[in-house]
Formats: sequence, structure tokens, C-alpha cells
Amino acid sequence: MTVLKGYAALTYKWYSFHLDYRRLVNWWKNKVLRKPQYHIGLRYGETPQDVVLVETPHQARQIAQSFGNYQELMDHREYLSIYVKAGTTSFLVVSSGIGTPPIAIGMEELAIIGCKRFLYLGSFRSMQMESRSDRLLIVKAAVKEDGTSQEYLPLLIPALSDIRLLNAARHALDDGNISYQIGISATTDIDPSHFPTNTPMRSQNEQRLQQLKEGNVVALERAAAGVYAVATKIQRPAICILQEGEPGLDLAEELIRVIPQMFQ
Repeated sequence: MTVLKGYAALTYKWYSFHLDYRRLVNWWKNKVLRKPQYHIGLRYGETPQDVVLVETPHQARQIAQSFGNYQELMDHREYLSIYVKAGTTSFLVVSSGIGTPPIAIGMEELAIIGCKRFLYLGSFRSMQMESRSDRLLIVKAAVKEDGTSQEYLPLLIPALSDIRLLNAARHALDDGNISYQIGISATTDIDPSHFPTNTPMRSQNEQRLQQLKEGNVVALERAAAGVYAVATKIQRPAICILQEGEPGLDLAEELIRVIPQMFQ
């Protein structure tokens, strides 16, 4: 009985923390990989290895139409998936909704079907940056103020970007003569401005925001900690580039143009 419990514990550990082993078990026993994934509707072998995640289907179509050579693969739930060809580079654009839960679901299923690298393009609200509509932020690390990222990583483990993808993004933006900042953001489940005034919740939140500012956190957003926490768990590199403004706004055309360089 002790041997069986030990074997079960070891199997569970491998299945939980090693994506390749999980993929093998799914293929051998459940044939999950041979069927479309439940949420994104895609199956193994249908997509390129590089993925651009965006907030809305409109943004996914904006990127696809900007390059011209594309094919819509699936439109299921909030996940619109479009195969985009840009010269010698191809990538998958997927709308993942706003907030960390649908991002985590999408990244998990995309990793299972063979996707290797993730670029997230989203939005943020400035805390310490000069207000400017075209301001971009490359998130090098994110404070985990949301619930999803803490389910993937304990609080003592930071949510960090991949250094290679960060450098690739930096070089691409430099080559495109696009202004940006590299900094730390805080990922939240709710916009703090929505808390009612003159309530304990609002007061506590203002104290928390002041602590974040003192720690050089420059932006509030709804995604980066989740993206980096999931990427750490599934052992895939990821980078987040955020545009100042409300969620779902059109992406800057100059940012779209340099996407292929970030995967080279």
C-alpha cells in the first residue's frame, strides 16, 4: 500500500509540473491531443509555435488585416484564433479576453497543442508615468495582486518576463523608433477606481497603491502576472507589452508592424 501511495504521489507530481509528461499521458490514455481543445477549439499541428495574445477579437482582426495574409482558424467563446503570415515569419493571434482567468485557460491549451512562445499585447493605467496616449510599457515583472497568478505560483515566487523575449522586444521597438519604458506593473482583478468613495475598501486600496508606488511599480493592469505565472508553470517563455489606455482600444500600428521581429 505504501508503495502504491508513493507511486501515485510521484505520478501526480510529474503530471502537475512536467508538461511533456502530461502531454504524453493525455495522448496515450485520453487522446486529448487528437481532439480540439475544449476552449480554444484548436488541435495539435494546426498552429505555428509563436502566439500573440490580445484582449479582444477586434484587436486580433486588426493585427491580421494589417499584414494581409491570414486565415481565421477558429472562433470559439472569447478565443478568436487567426493564423498570420508576415514574410518568412508566421504566428498565431488569439484573443483571450480581459483578466487573468481566460488568459490562463488559453495559454494552457495552446501549450498542450504545441505553442512555444507567447507575446501578450494589452493595456494599462499609469501610476507614475507621464500620461501619453501612445506610451508603451514592456513589463519586466508583475506584482501578483490577482487571484489566478497566485494559484500558479506562491507569493514568494515572482512573476517575471523571459529575458530573451524582453531583449527581442526592446530591439524591435528600438529599430522601429518607437518610444517605450521597461518597468514593473501590478496585476489586479478589478480596477481600483471602481471602489466606492468613503469606504474602508477604498481607503485600504489607496494605502496599497502608495506601497506599490514606493516599490517603483509604474502601472496597473489586468494580465501580466497571470501571463508570467502560467508561463513559468508550463515552462514557456513569455513577454507582455502594454499600451496606455482603456482595455480593447486599437493597437498602435507601429507596434503591430514590429511583431514579427520579436519572434526572430
